[in-house]
Amino acid sequence: MTIRKRIIIAALLQAILICVICTFVYISFNTVLRRLQTIEIIDDLNISLLEMRKAEKNYFLYKDPDALKELVRLGEERVEVLAASRPLVSRSLQNSGMKSYDELFRLLKGYLAASRQVTATKVAPPDFETAVRNLGHQLTTISQSLLKKERENVSYIIHTTVLMLIVSLGVFLVIQIILWQYFFRFIIQEITILEKMIKKVSEGRLHEVAIKSISPHNEIETAIKAISDMARKLEKREEELLQSGKLASLGVLISGVAHELGNPLNNVSMIAQAYLSLYDLLGDEEKKNYMGDIFLQSERIKRIVENLLDFSRQKKPELKECQVQDIVQRSLGLVSNHLMISNVKSHLSIDQNLPPVLVDPPQIEQVLVNLFINAIQAMPEGGDLFIEGHPQDGLILLKIRDTGTGIDKEILPYIFDPFFTTKSTKGTGLGLSVSYGIIKQHHGDISVESRRGKGTTFIIKLPAWEPKGEENG
Repeated sequence: MTIRKRIIIAALLQAILICVICTFVYISFNTVLRRLQTIEIIDDLNISLLEMRKAEKNYFLYKDPDALKELVRLGEERVEVLAASRPLVSRSLQNSGMKSYDELFRLLKGYLAASRQVTATKVAPPDFETAVRNLGHQLTTISQSLLKKERENVSYIIHTTVLMLIVSLGVFLVIQIILWQYFFRFIIQEITILEKMIKKVSEGRLHEVAIKSISPHNEIETAIKAISDMARKLEKREEELLQSGKLASLGVLISGVAHELGNPLNNVSMIAQAYLSLYDLLGDEEKKNYMGDIFLQSERIKRIVENLLDFSRQKKPELKECQVQDIVQRSLGLVSNHLMISNVKSHLSIDQNLPPVLVDPPQIEQVLVNLFINAIQAMPEGGDLFIEGHPQDGLILLKIRDTGTGIDKEILPYIFDPFFTTKSTKGTGLGLSVSYGIIKQHHGDISVESRRGKGTTFIIKLPAWEPKGEENG
């Protein structure tokens, strides 16, 4: 399920909860409003009954017919109000309350009927006073009881509504917290994976990202898959770039290799010619010596070709525990004839007790060969190439320094940029860029120091490798 769908479902759930709470509050407050209106009607009736009882008292004390007429008038007004209000009251009062209300209505009509008869005939029956006083007392008692009960009901409803509202809001808050905690954990987990992948890409660990295969179910997983696919493509491009840089360096090595192959080939040719011309005069032991010399020269050629093939062959990166001095020696061997042809002397100064490094040897050799070739080309009239190596704060420092023409200060910041070259059409501009990428992939660093006419120094820093057994010890 996509994040968008999850958010929509969560929003709908919240909207439903809000609608339920709002409906509950609306119904509750409507109920309270109707009850308050009923209380108002009963309270008005109560006040009217008090006034009617007052008129009743005046009539019996002072025999004032106007008082009885006032009683009838007030009673008729109340009867009309009670009759008109019955639909509203019936929706508010419960069964017992409605019975009391109907009883009030019945007693009030009887109370008025008796009073109206006396007003019309102006003659009071013998039991009139007792009957009217009893009816008035019953009306007052039932009215006050009903008013008190309704006030208690309203108070209870308000209290219950407030309590239910607080509980509902509490439940809503808990659901909100659960939902947001779910989304927080879900999204943060996905973003953490995304962050780790981006960090690995930035560190050049493309292989670790490229092997991650997922079936996306949401937007973040789609982004993760896109990064994984991108890393896979970048890894392929990087391999192609590494091979291109290696072949570019190999092209420069060809001239030196041709010279190095020329010597043993000439020797083989001369030995073979002598062997043919002197074959009949040679003894068995001499023939063996000639064949031995040819074999030694062939082995020399074989080693040269194997070294070149190993250097040019595209291999899958494989980290191994290696000694820096061994890698430097093999790299110098690849350019040895080029050094000799260019009249460049190499000076090797590497500490014998350097800790090992965990690297891909062919890739580090590619970096060194590229730097050596650049140094040789920077010294067209010959010069000196210094290679130094020593430990420093858990790192192995390699310095490759030449006594060549140097690099202008203005272009120094750009020399690691892809396709940037100072060799016009003779260079691809990939060598240093590829070298930079290789060193970064090995969690190292490469920098350059140079001054025009004073030579150039490349500084490589690689993390020293401590085997786990030593770390635990």
